[in-house]
Amino acid sequence: MKLKASTASRRHPRIIALALLASLGCAANASDPFAGQPTGGSSGGGAGGTTGPSGMGGTAATGGSSATGGAPAGPDAGGSTGGATGTGGAPAGGAAKPARMIVLGDSIAACQNVGGKMGADCSARKLYDYVKATYAPALVYENQAVGGAVTADVPSRQLEAVKPGPGAVLLLVYVGGNDLAKYIFSSDAAATKGYETDLPGVLAAWNQVFAFFDDKSKFPDGYRAVMNSQYNPFDDCTAVPYNVSAQKFELLHQFNGELAKLAQAKGASLTDQYTPFLGHGHHYNVMRCPHFMAGAAGWMSDLIHPNAAGHEDLFQQWKKTVDALYH
Repeated sequence: MKLKASTASRRHPRIIALALLASLGCAANASDPFAGQPTGGSSGGGAGGTTGPSGMGGTAATGGSSATGGAPAGPDAGGSTGGATGTGGAPAGGAAKPARMIVLGDSIAACQNVGGKMGADCSARKLYDYVKATYAPALVYENQAVGGAVTADVPSRQLEAVKPGPGAVLLLVYVGGNDLAKYIFSSDAAATKGYETDLPGVLAAWNQVFAFFDDKSKFPDGYRAVMNSQYNPFDDCTAVPYNVSAQKFELLHQFNGELAKLAQAKGASLTDQYTPFLGHGHHYNVMRCPHFMAGAAGWMSDLIHPNAAGHEDLFQQWKKTVDALYH
């Protein structure tokens, strides 16, 4: 559902925080990214944390520390990182053309707010159409992403729908924000402790995913994995009416940094979905925000999900990554 702040709520950030909480609680089901989340208050400079399917921190393609969302730029100059030989043993660039494109993850990959997995505005479907038209005419599209999924759901629930078989695989995984969604209204201290507690399980789940596709008895022709940093719906800016704290931004920068390290270790490509989104989130028209750009368009459909223009940008970043893989 879309959220619109009243005049009173714009004057009183606490009112909109409560309104957001009430709105998020009105659709508690498996596809709701905040189903069953706690409703406590927030401290540390924020009316609440921020995350969800898209996350809110990032890994910049231009390098830098985790505090600024930095990570080394990848070989495709499009925010993608990967090993020299690539996942599945295929050379980076000129990789074996895929027979299957398998999509795993949460509501961003499931495109549940822009017509679903087969919708014309679905970024994952756009990528499939592009790869099929450009590199692999016989490509098959298999989207197993589910709204509300956390990282642990990918190996425990989504992989069971993936059938092993011959043919090279293009694996696209977009997941991570929901792992921190339960801290959206918690204090900075609780969010930090929760992040530190949950991170080992997140990384373990990723390792299970890689182990599944690394099994040559299941996928004899190998695969190429595309991971993604998470964009920030709030442009790394603490501003009304959300007032998300800098500490929660930092936690998600760290989260994306962990994804970058994992991609490097596994020879996967990491698409930078964080940097291009800055200045197009909820605070895109707030001049005092650090990524404000005059005339920029907003890319948010609701509190968490991108609109059609946001999905178009996700696709454009993935396009750079697959061009680097298959040229």
